[in-house]
Amino acid sequence: MRFSKSELIFLPLGGSGEIGMNCNLYHYDGSWIMIDLGVMFGNSLISPNELILPSINFILENDIKLDALILTHAHEDHIGAVPYLYDKLQNVPIFTTAFTASVLKRKFLSVGSQPAKINLLDYNKIISIGKFEVQIFALTHSIPEPNAIILKTKKGNIFHTGDWKIDPDPLVGEPINENKLEGIKNEGINVMICDSTNVFNENPSGSESEVREVFRQIFLKNKKGKIIVTCFASNIARLETILKVSEDLNKLCVFLGRSIHRIYESAIENKYLENFKNIISEKESKIISDDELVLICTGSQGEQNAALTKLVEGNNKYIHLNKNDLIIFSSREIPGNEGKINVLKEKILKKDCVYIDHRMQKVHVSGHPSKQELKKMYEWVSPDALIPVHGEYRHLKEQVNFSKSCGVNKQLLIQNGDVIEIDKGSIKKKDKVFTGRDMLKGKNLIPLNDQFFKNLKFVNSDGEIFVNLILDLENNLLNEPIIFCPTVTNNEFLIKEIKNQIEDEIIKFGKKFIDDNIMTDEIKRNVKKFVNKNIGLKPLTYIEIVRI
Repeated sequence: MRFSKSELIFLPLGGSGEIGMNCNLYHYDGSWIMIDLGVMFGNSLISPNELILPSINFILENDIKLDALILTHAHEDHIGAVPYLYDKLQNVPIFTTAFTASVLKRKFLSVGSQPAKINLLDYNKIISIGKFEVQIFALTHSIPEPNAIILKTKKGNIFHTGDWKIDPDPLVGEPINENKLEGIKNEGINVMICDSTNVFNENPSGSESEVREVFRQIFLKNKKGKIIVTCFASNIARLETILKVSEDLNKLCVFLGRSIHRIYESAIENKYLENFKNIISEKESKIISDDELVLICTGSQGEQNAALTKLVEGNNKYIHLNKNDLIIFSSREIPGNEGKINVLKEKILKKDCVYIDHRMQKVHVSGHPSKQELKKMYEWVSPDALIPVHGEYRHLKEQVNFSKSCGVNKQLLIQNGDVIEIDKGSIKKKDKVFTGRDMLKGKNLIPLNDQFFKNLKFVNSDGEIFVNLILDLENNLLNEPIIFCPTVTNNEFLIKEIKNQIEDEIIKFGKKFIDDNIMTDEIKRNVKKFVNKNIGLKPLTYIEIVRI
């Protein structure tokens, strides 16, 4: 680390130059604070359903003891990595608000861990953590209790926005308190670290109240068949909208998907969604007319194991899709998931069902700020300098350029690993540290550049062949070759031909002693050559020789 103990440093380990996996470090006078520790989901052929976590090697290799982990809100890309990395972070004290704490406790339990002790933050209180003074400020987003984090030091005051938008009528929670923001502005904000996700949108992101009215009209129009809504489980305002419109129109709601049930429990625990009496179980729905049913389910991103995909593929034992049913995709497409979502939509159409998404009607509004909202926040906070985060490089660059046009004095375009020194309104890149990604495979965290994933890439594209040979000491086959190759071919004739090729190869070796490694390499070469010629694939090939 090439900076002194007294310097105020901002260092993103994730979420700057990408969407998701947010992880940000702040250092001052020997104290370290982390804000958010999230995941992103695999969106490639390599491993589409696994969690990807930010590498924390920088922290571990420098033996850094964090004073706190502060969580801005309960979305997966901000809290999802906590249960998997908590032990490595030496049981760092966690600080957040009540709803996020409730969701996080259930995440610990879902992965088989005991929940960590979580310290609850008060909106009206400034606390000291290490050498920082910390205060939270309530914003609006698509989940309850989204908070900006205000860090105060002698070297400068920082306004870290987390995720936000301006919703004048959020339906769940309160609108942004402009008067309190005025007080923060008067104290002076030297640097604003700001969400960039929706920067290319010129118009306001929209209010949940607008979505509610669109849902009401859709429900009134579609009187025949079930209405199925898929959305992000954590979008409590959207769940509230669906439950409210359904209740007003005498419809019953069913939750499909474990994550929706967990979020609902957290909502009830924190006095959200507690007055609805129109929620029934999957089993109870069997005796309810389709015309009276609304299903609220996970799977808006086309996930293979999510509730919507199972329903469309006929794998729900209580509920079946019928041709009068309407499916509403009430969410945005996360970049990289377009292909999976389109495949799912095709399956829906083949069932003679109809779907609606946000391109057709306003069934979703973004939880992130457009240009108009960003401009308003610049005016409210009046920062000396801006550092955009939470976006791909193009998003960050666009916000840099836009903030200049809005009169913000200084900007800095950064990426993960950039070490940023802050001194009042002065911001500069000081160094660069290694950042990486780890994928959760089972219970193991494996770096994405590991040979394992290079092998996995081949497996997904060209498959694997396993060959087991039982020989005596004179190279006689004691049984026909055993071949296992479901990722290459199920053609019995081709598999028999591969066996014949191997048997012929062994006969050519004769009875003289041949090193098993040489024999293995020769058989492997011929099997791969045969498969490539007949199937056009180059699979990973494994030969095991057992001598008896």
